[in-house]
Amino acid sequence: MSDAITLRPFEQGRFDSLVKLARTRFDVEITQPEARILMHSAAAYFLPEPSETESRPNVRPEFLRWLITDAEAAKFIDPKGVRIWSVTIPAPLDLQGCTIPHPVHFLWSDVQAELALFAAEVRGLFVLGGNLRKGLLADGITVRGPVFIKGTKCSGTIHMIGADIDRNLDMSGTELTGSGMMLLLDGARIRGSVFMHQGFRSSGEVRMLNARVGGDLGFDGAALTATGKALSLDKVAVEGNVSFAAWKNSDGSVKAAFTSGGSVNLLAADIKGDLDCEGADLAATGIALNLATARIRGHVYLRNGFKARGQLHLHSAEIGNSIDMSGAALTEAKIAVVLEEASIRGSISLCDGFTSFGWVDFKGAQIGGNLVCDDCKLPLLYCANTTVKGDLQWTGIRDAKATTLCLNGATIKSLRDERESWPSSGGLRLDGLTYEELTLHSARTETNRQKNEFGPEHPLKVRDRVDWLQRQPTSDQAEPQPWMQLATVLKAKGDDDGAKRIIFELRRAQARSSNTAVRAGKILFAKLQQQPLWVTLPIVLTTLLATCLFWFAGKQGAIAPTSKEAYVAWSTGSRMDAAYPRFNPFIYSLENDLPLVKFGIDDKWAPDQDYKPKGLIFSYNTLSWARVIIIFWGWFQATVLAAAIGSRFKN
Repeated sequence: MSDAITLRPFEQGRFDSLVKLARTRFDVEITQPEARILMHSAAAYFLPEPSETESRPNVRPEFLRWLITDAEAAKFIDPKGVRIWSVTIPAPLDLQGCTIPHPVHFLWSDVQAELALFAAEVRGLFVLGGNLRKGLLADGITVRGPVFIKGTKCSGTIHMIGADIDRNLDMSGTELTGSGMMLLLDGARIRGSVFMHQGFRSSGEVRMLNARVGGDLGFDGAALTATGKALSLDKVAVEGNVSFAAWKNSDGSVKAAFTSGGSVNLLAADIKGDLDCEGADLAATGIALNLATARIRGHVYLRNGFKARGQLHLHSAEIGNSIDMSGAALTEAKIAVVLEEASIRGSISLCDGFTSFGWVDFKGAQIGGNLVCDDCKLPLLYCANTTVKGDLQWTGIRDAKATTLCLNGATIKSLRDERESWPSSGGLRLDGLTYEELTLHSARTETNRQKNEFGPEHPLKVRDRVDWLQRQPTSDQAEPQPWMQLATVLKAKGDDDGAKRIIFELRRAQARSSNTAVRAGKILFAKLQQQPLWVTLPIVLTTLLATCLFWFAGKQGAIAPTSKEAYVAWSTGSRMDAAYPRFNPFIYSLENDLPLVKFGIDDKWAPDQDYKPKGLIFSYNTLSWARVIIIFWGWFQATVLAAAIGSRFKN
């Protein structure tokens, strides 16, 4: 290639000076490949990717170290820096602790031994193409520019622990082919962005514990094939976005998805932008994505083809905006999503074909927006003690009869659902749930979804919600709180009759565990709580029957005055004292049936023990026992009435 290059006069002067200086200060005999490096470093012409047939001759590492570090040589090097193009470096190149005043480029070269830049300072480091067979030892390096390691094959570990990089770190297209830990950036500070995408591959762990990134952190289209831990970003701080999305062509089609065979860990990470995992494929079992205690100021996107075999773990995470899992597929974990005690200021979406093999656990989570479950399939949504400040939308649930919805202790502003999405009997847990609004919709159609609207809204009907409450487990149906919560909402809407009906249904549910007789009594008592005047029906019936009995008894002469003087006059057919009350069977019956009602007849007349009846029906014993039974029955009715009224006021 050098034969086809024409140097400009000032570049020719630099080159001549470098050759002269190399022969004076390094070695009189410099090889042709070494002279070519001097020419590339003295000029600014473009260096293309060499062909596969281009030779890669050996150069001495000692020569490269002299050229890179010599202060006199630096005067004749172009601002582009030292450019090492298409050569082989067969032995270690030791630049530890060196201060290098210009950028260094390793372009499509084969670095066969260690490349050591430990604690060095350089104005830029570029490794494009070629091989790093023993990796890179650059812990504590200071780079006053960017670091590009692009399209390179590296079978050794890249050590950059504690690195300080002023601009971007770009490793796009690089392949790390060894095992174990392949990239170490623990404690590194990168003031620009970090890119490991567009063909980046690693068969070992990539680790950036406690790293600081001033821009974005991107792994779009990367392939991490390590099992166990594939990517460790615990306590990383990123000023921009973090992306594990697909690598796309210019027309928007997917060229390569982000894939990981091991776990992706961002434990206690601090991300000021979004976390985008759109279309990612996480194959790790156990925990596939670990965001426990992470703080993400923007959105979390786990959507549009996102797949995970293992668990998505967001315990105690703090999300500054929304979580979108629309179209995600969680295929193997028994507990697929853990958001326990997490705080999400926006909404959570489980929509557009979201499917989960295992539970979705939102226990104790605080959700500032809506929780939307629409057109999705999952065995259990566990929202015990969860707070949703917006709507809980439960619509379009696939295989709803096999789904369990647990809302025990949850607090929700509004619950919107469809009858078709209700779980089967035993699949609904509602004890402790509180809400302000309850709305039933018709099933959403595709047109509704395209317009982002609900199906038609139905008025709040008691029979619908009784059916809803009866889908709780049998052991929970007697718990009063779900029923009383619904009664409170109905009463707030002005439906007092509906509220009474709900309380009656609660008493019926509570009575189901009793035997038939006790159950019937409890149900009757519950009805009297809501309709106390119903007790007047047996009172009226008893009074009428007693009136008939005592009327006929009076006609037969079986009822006599209790006063001696009145009895003598009555029995002899003489005229009784005008002040003595005459017998009235209705008043007499009413006084016996209602213990607190007294008109003065009950204690003035009684069955006549001297009466000789033609049959048993009007005998003294029959009438006396009838009176006693009526009195006790009256006290019983009064007691039941008082208890029902008292219980109603208590409730």
